[in-house]
Amino acid sequence: MVKRILRAMIAACMLVAVAGGVVMAAPAGGGASQPAAWQLPWHFRWQPFPVWPGWGGTLYPRTGLGYQLAYKPESNELVLYVYNPTDKPITVSQPSAFMVDFVLWQDGQMVWRASANKTYAQAVTEETFKPGEGKIYKEALPWLPAGTYFAQAYYLPESKWTPVASSYIWVRAFEPLQYSVEYLAPTWSNPNPRLKVTIKNVSGKDITLPYQYGYQVLVKKAGAKDYLPNVGMSQSVGTIESDATRYVFVNLKNLPPGTYQVDVRSNVTHGWYSIVAQAWFRVW
Repeated sequence: MVKRILRAMIAACMLVAVAGGVVMAAPAGGGASQPAAWQLPWHFRWQPFPVWPGWGGTLYPRTGLGYQLAYKPESNELVLYVYNPTDKPITVSQPSAFMVDFVLWQDGQMVWRASANKTYAQAVTEETFKPGEGKIYKEALPWLPAGTYFAQAYYLPESKWTPVASSYIWVRAFEPLQYSVEYLAPTWSNPNPRLKVTIKNVSGKDITLPYQYGYQVLVKKAGAKDYLPNVGMSQSVGTIESDATRYVFVNLKNLPPGTYQVDVRSNVTHGWYSIVAQAWFRVW
C-alpha cells in the first residue's frame, strides 16, 4: 500500500515538472513584457539588439528628461536633443566634462565610438534644464562605407550603461578618394619597370578608414580573366589628411615581356571591391 502511494506521488511530481517545462518553453504572448537583460541569451547581452530603453524619446523616471536622436546627412552628424517636458527645472551633474557619447554598430560589431581615444576635464559638470527647455549635442561622424548603421546615444548624467536614444541611420555613398595609375618604364636610375598609383583625398576632411577597407593593385595579361599571382599589392589606406596625396609604387621586376592590364580596386565606398582606376602597359 505504501509503495503504491509513493509511486503515485512520484508520478504526480513528474507530471507537474513536465507541465512546468512546457509552460516555460512556450513563447510569450503578444502582450508579454520585454525580458530583462539577464534573461537574454548571453550573445545578445553585449550587442545592441534588442536595446531597452533607448528607442526614440523615451522618458526616464530618474531625471524626467526626454531624448531624441537624429542623423543629419548633409553635415554627416549625429544629433542628440535633450529636453525637459516637465513644469519644473531639472539639474543633472557629472564628475567630469564627459557628458555625451555616441556609438555606431553594424552587423553586431561596434565600428565607431565618439569617446574613443579622447580625454575629458576631470571637473564636476552641471547642467540645468528649465521647464520646456531643450539642448542639442552634436558629433561629426568619420568617413564610413555606405550602408545601414545602428546608432546609440548616451547621456552620462542619465545612464552610463544603456543608451538614452537609439536609431538606425543610412550613410550614403560618397567616394572620398580619387585614384589614378600609370606605368613607369625602366630608366638609367631605376632599371625596373614600376606602376605609380596616386591617391588623393578630396573629401575636405581627414579620413581614417576602418580595418580591412582600402585598395588593391592587381595585374593581369591583357584579355586574361585571372590576375597574376604575386604581382601587385593590397593594403589599407589608413589615415589620409584632408587634401593630401599619397603615392604608391609597385615593382614589376621579372615580369615577362607582353601587354598587361592593371586594375586599382577599392572597397572604400560600397564595402565591396570595384575598379576605381585602370591602365594598360607593355613590357619589352
